[in-house]
Amino acid sequence: MKYILTVVIGSIVYGFLPIFVKNLQILGLNSESIIFYRFIFTVVISFSLISITKKSFAISMKQFKEISFFGILGLGVTSLVVALSLDYISTGLANMIYFGYPAVVMIIMITVYKEKVSRYKLLSVIVAILGVFTLSQIDTAGSVKGVLLALIAAFLYPLYIISNKRASFASLDTIVVVFYTSISISIFFFIQTQITGTLQPLESIYVYYNLLALALCTIIPLTLVLYGVRKLGSSTAAVINMFEPTTTVIAGVFIHKEVFSTNILIGSSLVILSTFIIVLEKTRAKNMNVETNL
Repeated sequence: MKYILTVVIGSIVYGFLPIFVKNLQILGLNSESIIFYRFIFTVVISFSLISITKKSFAISMKQFKEISFFGILGLGVTSLVVALSLDYISTGLANMIYFGYPAVVMIIMITVYKEKVSRYKLLSVIVAILGVFTLSQIDTAGSVKGVLLALIAAFLYPLYIISNKRASFASLDTIVVVFYTSISISIFFFIQTQITGTLQPLESIYVYYNLLALALCTIIPLTLVLYGVRKLGSSTAAVINMFEPTTTVIAGVFIHKEVFSTNILIGSSLVILSTFIIVLEKTRAKNMNVETNL
């Protein structure tokens, strides 16, 4: 139960990330600059935390290569293509497509790693995706390009989720993984923005405040969710992580004064229900083990 709660807390914190991204966009920063500064701030804070807690920075070259590959592709590029998709389709449609990624995680785990999926887990995925679909409040079909970009994100993010359970760096402390992931993404986007000339300077104290909040909304949830992935498994943690869009929508109501609708109420309830289904499965499995040992 505590591992489920860990992922839930991480997902809720992660859900505030789009709020601060939106604030930075209002303040004039483009997507590439936001991603670069987000991970630079994350590098500084995670470095400080690792130093204060006296954790080891030790890492093999193989681990660093894998962290860089899966981090840049599964987290960095995912963040960019989601942002780019919003230029062509509505936020609701982009969310619906992107948050279909737990289904992709499950398909990969079944086909590649031969994971057995219970009817509870399958039901929880269906309920969660229905919840996100309801939350999305789709009002337009959007362009093909926007849909394809959102689909790319839905297929890339699972690579990062699964790698934290299956790759060689799965044995590292999660905050250390976040540190090296952030370094890799920062370098990648620094080079990318230098080539394209899109890196913008930071000119307002409010930009710094929002970037600090953005970094905290990266470190805290990534550390908690990745820990949950290792304890619960990739597909289970991915389903519980659906609390993220629920938090984003509800936070938008209070912070940006967006309308609270019936869709939000029903969608949020479905996402919460999907987590209860996971809890039910874990409780049932635990009780069966107890009975077997008696």
